[in-house]
Amino acid sequence: MGWRGRGSAGPWPGRGPYSNLPPWERPGWLYGRGACWYMYEPYRAVPPTNPEDEATILVEQKIMIEEQLKSMQETLKRIQERLNQLKK
Repeated sequence: MGWRGRGSAGPWPGRGPYSNLPPWERPGWLYGRGACWYMYEPYRAVPPTNPEDEATILVEQKIMIEEQLKSMQETLKRIQERLNQLKK
């Protein structure tokens, strides 16, 4: 259903395309009166990073993943030791 001119009487005050919604669910309530609420969509394009920043990010990710791998290997070693103890 579209908005047709003057609107109709509903449970909430006001006339317009969102008159069927309670005030706290209307776009103007959330983003402020007169705000371009459609510009605040959650799916924005991320600007590309320059090669130096990308290299720094990748090095940091590599270090973090290596630390996680080391921690997992230590955990697996402790589990294997405990399994060997339980088998005896």
